[in-house]
Amino acid sequence: MPSHATDIPLFNPAALTAHRKRAHLTQVELARRLSIHDNKIYRWERGITPISAADLRLVCAELRLVPAQLQHLPDGPPTIPDLRSLRAVTAAELAHRLAVKPHRLAMWEQGYLGPEQGPLLAAIIGISEQAVDHYERTGHLPPPLAHRLARALRITPALAAIAFTASRAPAVPQAQAA
Repeated sequence: MPSHATDIPLFNPAALTAHRKRAHLTQVELARRLSIHDNKIYRWERGITPISAADLRLVCAELRLVPAQLQHLPDGPPTIPDLRSLRAVTAAELAHRLAVKPHRLAMWEQGYLGPEQGPLLAAIIGISEQAVDHYERTGHLPPPLAHRLARALRITPALAAIAFTASRAPAVPQAQAA
């Protein structure tokens, strides 16, 4: 499966169909305007093929929409991958905007700053040791990183902090001894 398959996990095929029809365009007309094969529009609208972030941005520009209008909204607090999806930004693009390596962003998308601790973690991600200490005590995203993530995703620092916390996978309960 292409690497972009999970770039837009919240994509709503029915929303694409509705907005295309609202613009009085057929699948063929929209495909021609986007310079793509019309079968691609058909496959997106049927949910057969995932849409890439780049293609979603093109569709949105043509239909004069924002990417979130063609996606399902998360049920609970959004995670960092949800926010990336709603902004039609790939993990590689976000890592570049944040000036971090993709594996570091992958950890952040799971609600963890990384395996390092204390001064080493502070030096690696470019924040103060006090911010790292606060993170280690509370598990909350340090404010300097909340601001950095907020700028990269064009959201508020508070939403970035909520998304970081929501991104942390819930602990899996241990099987009870027999």
